[in-house]
Amino acid sequence: MSDYTTPLLAGRLLALRGAAKARQGVDALRNVRQLHGVSYIDHGASTFLDAALFALIDLGKPLVWITDAALVHAIDERMEPFLCDHVDAVVFYGSADPAHTRRVEAALDGAYFTDHLRTAVFAARELAVDGGRVLFSPGCPSANGMANHAERSAEFRRACNDL
Repeated sequence: MSDYTTPLLAGRLLALRGAAKARQGVDALRNVRQLHGVSYIDHGASTFLDAALFALIDLGKPLVWITDAALVHAIDERMEPFLCDHVDAVVFYGSADPAHTRRVEAALDGAYFTDHLRTAVFAARELAVDGGRVLFSPGCPSANGMANHAERSAEFRRACNDL
């Protein structure tokens, strides 16, 4: 690839990513259920971390965030204060490197880990407060045995309806 086409390609890829993030914005948030004063919100289509972070900002506290454990490596000293300001607890589902999970648990008082999305929903129910929200926003491509974001959203909705 020539030096001329590389910046053009990079620019096009960034534009496509920007368009995808716009589709994953606040308009992609779906209320699934209201239970005991807590709103359960599906943002399972979020496949970028920044889309999930924008949802956290828009919703505000009190908030419990359910996200994929694949994001544990992205939680660093720059992101920890942001999470403390915008969420009351984070429930990760799936598997992650134990060294990363220990570091996140030490850095964030409200960090919890579960093996499955369904278990994460039940844990979030216990952590949520009256008038608060539970946000399912994985912020990464589908994994943990789920084929796509529609399947993981359906799993979240089923778990919410079983509360």
